[in-house]
Amino acid sequence: MDHLYVGISGCVLFVLLIFLRVPIAYAMGTVGTLGLLHVYGLQTVVKFIPLEVYSHTSNFTFSALPLFLLMGYLAYYADLSRDSYDAARAWFGKVPGGLAVATVYACAIFGACSGSSLAECAVFSKMAVPEMIKSGYHKRLALGVVASAGGLDVLIPPSIIMVVFGVMTETSIGQLLIAGIIPGIIYAGVFAVAIVIFCWLVPSWAPKTTGVDTSWKAKLAAVKNLWAVVVLFGAVLGTIYAGWATPDEAAAVGVVGSLLLLIHRKKFTWEKVKQATIDSAKASAMIFLLFGTGSIFAAFLSVTGVISSITEWVAKMGFPFWGVLLVITILYLIMGCFLDAISMMILTLPVVAPLITAHGGSLVWFGVYISMIAVLGAITPPMGLNCYVMKGAMGSSVELADIFAGAMLFLPLMLLITLIICVYPELSLWLPRMMTR
Repeated sequence: MDHLYVGISGCVLFVLLIFLRVPIAYAMGTVGTLGLLHVYGLQTVVKFIPLEVYSHTSNFTFSALPLFLLMGYLAYYADLSRDSYDAARAWFGKVPGGLAVATVYACAIFGACSGSSLAECAVFSKMAVPEMIKSGYHKRLALGVVASAGGLDVLIPPSIIMVVFGVMTETSIGQLLIAGIIPGIIYAGVFAVAIVIFCWLVPSWAPKTTGVDTSWKAKLAAVKNLWAVVVLFGAVLGTIYAGWATPDEAAAVGVVGSLLLLIHRKKFTWEKVKQATIDSAKASAMIFLLFGTGSIFAAFLSVTGVISSITEWVAKMGFPFWGVLLVITILYLIMGCFLDAISMMILTLPVVAPLITAHGGSLVWFGVYISMIAVLGAITPPMGLNCYVMKGAMGSSVELADIFAGAMLFLPLMLLITLIICVYPELSLWLPRMMTR
């Protein structure tokens, strides 16, 4: 049987397994192993697969993943999320849709201490959503803000998605992390302006907030409480930007900083450290399992000629750069309905990254762009992991349909932000270029 035919059959089987709700890691591992068995035979595969998985998961740069996750969980136990929300509420509590705007900026601030949008959604669904609903906000507005603003954690460093992209494409992780800062600020700004305008036009969705102290005394006091966030963000990103530390070393600095903050605030207990370690270990294990099985599936696609065939087909079609980018965007939007961001990257980057570089595109910019596309997948049904995390955190108090409906309100804004990142690549490249001077 022709190898390419085997590869296409494997892709069809993989899609079938996904629709049967087989976990993506197991689906990739199963199809990849069966395909390689057909091509190479048992004796070769038994030797090849362990080496392939090891070579893809033993990269030292991957040590930044569990460290950034651990830093985020420790920062949560140090109440940095509460500080972020209180500060944002003091500054924006009295503007139209003030609590929703405060939630957006709180997500942005806490994103500087956490690398996972899922963790951010879980935290603010418990903290901000009940506060908004109690103040008379429309439920879908309250839920949608948290589900979509959680994506700020993907752009604002440290970002797990950026680390994954950097390792898979051999792009500077330090430059990728720095590249997300300005797009992240734009993300928050667009959301804030849109919320204010909407709530000014439709005040019934967001009644004026009462009982929130927005005096200058309260604002300054709230800003002072953010010193811990500033120090932690500066310690991690400052050392990377200055060239004093690699991303994995900076992640270790962040873990130590979060631990010291926990002790300084007298919130340190061994139970909290244990729980934070367990949570980060669970998330890391899931990511590494995806990487391991993804490497098997990628090897299968490579040896059967699927990857080279797709690349050659796109090249023969003669698409200009914008045409290639449009095809990739549509592909990711469709896949985002069924797969999580890391799974999409593992499946597609071996194909799409060479297409971008072949057209002279910057992988640093593309990392920011594709991360933004991945954020869209995190809120679109039926997969929408951010929405499912919120449902799990809030239980029976909300309906999943309301979460998705609320998130869809913000989808046009997220598409607008994606377009801005696409049209103005310098927004992503200016700070990384400053690093190399």
